[in-house]
Amino acid sequence: MLKLKMCVFGVVLSTLSACETPIVQRNNAVFMPLIGGEPEVVASTSLSELRRLQLISTNLVSALVQVPEMKVGTATLQVSNPTTAFGNTLVRALEDAGFGIQRVSADQGLNYVTYGKRLSETEAGPVTDYSVAVGEIEVRREYNIKDNKIFPSSLLLVTGTDRIVDIVLDDSIFSEQGGTGDTFISGVGGNTVNSPTTDVNTVVVNDYDAIPLGKRMDQSSVLSSARQRVYKKESAERPIDLQPYNQLRRTVLIFDDKSSNVMGRGNKLVVTELAANFQQGDVFSISACSDVDGNNPEAELRAVRVEEEFVSNNVEPSAVQIEPCVRASYRHNSDLSPVAVSVVQYRKK
Repeated sequence: MLKLKMCVFGVVLSTLSACETPIVQRNNAVFMPLIGGEPEVVASTSLSELRRLQLISTNLVSALVQVPEMKVGTATLQVSNPTTAFGNTLVRALEDAGFGIQRVSADQGLNYVTYGKRLSETEAGPVTDYSVAVGEIEVRREYNIKDNKIFPSSLLLVTGTDRIVDIVLDDSIFSEQGGTGDTFISGVGGNTVNSPTTDVNTVVVNDYDAIPLGKRMDQSSVLSSARQRVYKKESAERPIDLQPYNQLRRTVLIFDDKSSNVMGRGNKLVVTELAANFQQGDVFSISACSDVDGNNPEAELRAVRVEEEFVSNNVEPSAVQIEPCVRASYRHNSDLSPVAVSVVQYRKK
């Protein structure tokens, strides 16, 4: 009689002989560009290294999208097919950030993307410097590995622009790994003594900070928040006085459900038509957010997505106003019905 030896690996029951470790299928697609990339390079790179590179790519790109000259919707990037693991995760991060990507075979275009990795020895031990540059604008940071985890070992440096003080880093993506009293510096600076610097903090990471992999912030969420921060800040700091304007037309865009920020072909066509009728001096007002407490990040991100679409149709960001979230009737979490975003076009009296 054949006896099967049952082994428990976490929650998986296996009938492998001698309790062999079961093969876990990994999803390489999350580390690769949506278009292009090198599957063989990604497949030959360890999963732990890919996760570290994804954190680095997310960190660098989340800063890049907050540089005014790099605002998503205004810049199309030229990118060659990546041939390294870092290149694959970086290009994927640029895609997830919402940049328009144009594939080229060489250094072509005004916004050609270059990136690099440099290893150096310091008095504190070996550190690796990662960078991404678009034209004259470069984002760079040093990182080191401890106990198979990656942590920043320097400020994030931005060069090629003087407008860095509004960049906000979400360095909690590193704290989620957990640590044994590990520390790192969080902040943004330039490459000269006189360069402006954001608030600099020392972050301590402890074991209890660790979050299971499946519950950590995903790359798209971090990058979406960075994009959202730029447009929300601009609308809040420079609100448009609509008193001298007449309402010209009101249009309603429909999204699939409360968690969706996908424009879809129909909404894109509507925005394209509105942009085509735009005259110098006109203003578009976007209202997407209404909730019981006046706070709805998903709706606010939808408004940002609509503004990005106007910007991609050559409407200046300064002519698009995202209205504050207002208190309204509560929408239950289980409600998956379509949601509306109102766009009102104003013209001076």
